[in-house]
Amino acid sequence: MQLIAIHRSIWRNAALALCLWASSYSALALQNAQADLAWEQIRPGLLYARQDIPMEGSDTVHRLHWLRLNLTQPDLHLALTPPACAGLRMTALDREPIVASLNASFFTTEFFTLGHTVSNGTLWTGNYRTMESPLVACTANRQCEVLHQAPSRVAPEWKHAAGGVYSLVQSGAPRTAADDVHCGKFCTTPHPRSAVGLDSSRQTMVWVAAEGRQQAVTGMPLAELALQMALQGVADAINFDGGGSTALHVDAQARTSRPDNEPQARPVANAWIVSTRPDMDWAAVCQPQQEPGSNY
Repeated sequence: MQLIAIHRSIWRNAALALCLWASSYSALALQNAQADLAWEQIRPGLLYARQDIPMEGSDTVHRLHWLRLNLTQPDLHLALTPPACAGLRMTALDREPIVASLNASFFTTEFFTLGHTVSNGTLWTGNYRTMESPLVACTANRQCEVLHQAPSRVAPEWKHAAGGVYSLVQSGAPRTAADDVHCGKFCTTPHPRSAVGLDSSRQTMVWVAAEGRQQAVTGMPLAELALQMALQGVADAINFDGGGSTALHVDAQARTSRPDNEPQARPVANAWIVSTRPDMDWAAVCQPQQEPGSNY
């Protein structure tokens, strides 16, 4: 019995040592992954980076465009474009005081949005599948959260909110290839992607856009994108509209390239924007609705 107890003690100590090693290795890997990106400061509190990930056995790459927003930066303001802008192309947002934009909601041909959608405190009408759609929501005082399970009603304190399809990272754990298999080709096919997440402090918001459908650049399955977000310190994230809608613009310039089969920018329902002014003159930005686009 004494020998068995000794063996159990040895195994417990070995297991503890292995866990400590794995934790240290994961932390080091995360630090190295974050250091690998060459971050460009767009404004104090706003960083951009482009990342190319070579695909083994191929001449193609995954190309990711990252944006990190410090939500505590007093002169940067986050917003979701209003319904009046539905149907605009992302190029319409390439104007001051907007310094960055990322396409957001999935939508129908009438530009009804999937999930709870709120712009400047006003709920969009015609929303569909609200209970099935995880979402990102932010209050007027920059308190943002990722809700993996959508509530039945919009919270009165939400100033901006948009829903997506499928969670990517939950409490630091990225979705897996096994998760992707359960949702079929939508998840497993390497599409262009757009996603938004928050770090564990909820003080940093991360946008990422993955290019794809190009001769030398392929998109990403959801699990692969989720892993990259977790490696960049994202604690919680969801997937937004992708495919031909994917577009990230910084300083009035599209940082993402278009798919080869769809060179013209697609009209979208809405977009996340970062502005240097707290109140946007949306009447000056929003133009009459363009011809509807289609998802993916």
